[in-house]
Amino acid sequence: MKTITKRELVRNPALASHLRPGESVQLEDGKEPLVILRRKKRTLTAEDIHTELDRICKGAPEIDTLAVLNDLRE
Repeated sequence: MKTITKRELVRNPALASHLRPGESVQLEDGKEPLVILRRKKRTLTAEDIHTELDRICKGAPEIDTLAVLNDLRE
């Protein structure tokens, strides 16, 4: 982990904005250092996507999508 000062960050904000996913920078400021990090990108599997969709649409009524598509084509 790279350590920078508050002054370096103010003079060059790209040090924090151009972090790659998974990288972090420690900002020395006072008693407690502040850690700035960019989270790793999470790759979703098809099962994860279907689980999330089922969770979101849990209370929604069922829709006949084929009828909707046919209605739009008319």
